[in-house]
Amino acid sequence: MSVIDRLSDYLKHSKKSINKFEAELGFSNGVISKAIRGGKTIGSDKLERIFLTFPELSPSWLLTGQGEMLITDVPRSLDHTSNEDLSIPLYNAEASAGVGSLQLSNEYIIDNLQVPFARQDDIALTIVGDSMTPAMQSGDLAVVRNMPNWREYLDYGNIFIVVTDNEVYCKTVSKSTEKDIFTLKSYNTNYGDFEIPKKYISEIYKVIGIISQRSY
Repeated sequence: MSVIDRLSDYLKHSKKSINKFEAELGFSNGVISKAIRGGKTIGSDKLERIFLTFPELSPSWLLTGQGEMLITDVPRSLDHTSNEDLSIPLYNAEASAGVGSLQLSNEYIIDNLQVPFARQDDIALTIVGDSMTPAMQSGDLAVVRNMPNWREYLDYGNIFIVVTDNEVYCKTVSKSTEKDIFTLKSYNTNYGDFEIPKKYISEIYKVIGIISQRSY
């Protein structure tokens, strides 16, 4: 199945008409319907808008067919103007869509963000690199949640921050053929998959929200 086929399945599942779908995205009439009827691809800018507008739709499923159509811990997109009381720290640390570093001591906190869906211990990090486009782009902020029991359970197919002693990756995590190894995958097809032994991983954070720094 192609991305268009899976998008058609999502519309059927969610009982959305194409016209309503386009209107909710802010697209002109026919942008999506023409692609579906003609079997054409959808541009990365439009895919980004789809993922931000419909956070329950799994990017991994839509782009690759892997995992479930809908995700349970729904990522969300919002701006900095939320009026909710709960705020989380934004660290001057990069969650690299490639390779980077992670510094989480108090001296690296550069802002506090009001995020209504966050929990008390969640944090925000800046995404750098383009390996996870179209789901996120360099400069977006990722709201992440520590997964202390990741060795016992990890809901594969979602986006995670994987931390080793020297590196940090923002990738989807999949099972490998070897039980002591994870496969890390990018959404950007210019980047290949790679495997990492679990023994080299110190922490894993789940990306539970994306604060887009883009405007449409």
